[in-house]
Amino acid sequence: MIFLILLLSANILLVQNANEIIKKAIAKVEENDKKIENATGEFKLKVTFNYNLTVKKATYEFLYDVKFENGTIKERKLTSIPPNADSSSLRIAKQIEKVRADENLKIKNLIFPFLRSASNNSSNTKISYKTSGVEKLYGHDCEVVKVEYKINSDTLNAEGIGKIWIDNSSFVPLKCEYEINYKSKRFGKIQNKQFLDINSFDDTLILSRNETQVFPKVLFIKFGTIKIVYEVTDFKLKNKSGE
Repeated sequence: MIFLILLLSANILLVQNANEIIKKAIAKVEENDKKIENATGEFKLKVTFNYNLTVKKATYEFLYDVKFENGTIKERKLTSIPPNADSSSLRIAKQIEKVRADENLKIKNLIFPFLRSASNNSSNTKISYKTSGVEKLYGHDCEVVKVEYKINSDTLNAEGIGKIWIDNSSFVPLKCEYEINYKSKRFGKIQNKQFLDINSFDDTLILSRNETQVFPKVLFIKFGTIKIVYEVTDFKLKNKSGE
């Protein structure tokens, strides 16, 4: 009985510690997103499509020049197309070139995808955090926080698990991994995995790498994996004089 009480107490402390760490990490990201609202500049974007399917095995890399103003994407120009790109990949690459309304560089909703649903009054969201030790990442001691969440709404049901690596000293998230199972009225059941790397460019936190994996299937039979990877390089900020 004493052992069970000690175990329960330890779990409560892990949860409380994780909640405090996540709260500080969210505050750091929100502070960064506020700073992004005043950021203007440009960067290079590489988008890689990797098909590892029973019917298709191929990799294509597309390059873009991206310009942003006050944190909002203004232009994403496709500058390099692989000569062997198939029609479906080229069509997706052309769609990526189009800038959506109010598309920006803010990272909060990408690092913490479950928070957006939690703030939606029409959804029922359950989120739990728990620390699982300290790991060295990019030379930083990071607290690893495990996340579990469930989202139920009129249009979407989702269950996810993930891990977030948070710098022990600055409370900046450096890496995230998520595995999410969706069920929507429009698309049915979808499973994907997401891997995010966060880096600082000129003291501004940016998603330097964003990998999404999807697992197409017919009925209940999976027939491989599709990976789409976004990588940011040559990130440059302009000062108020335009330099």
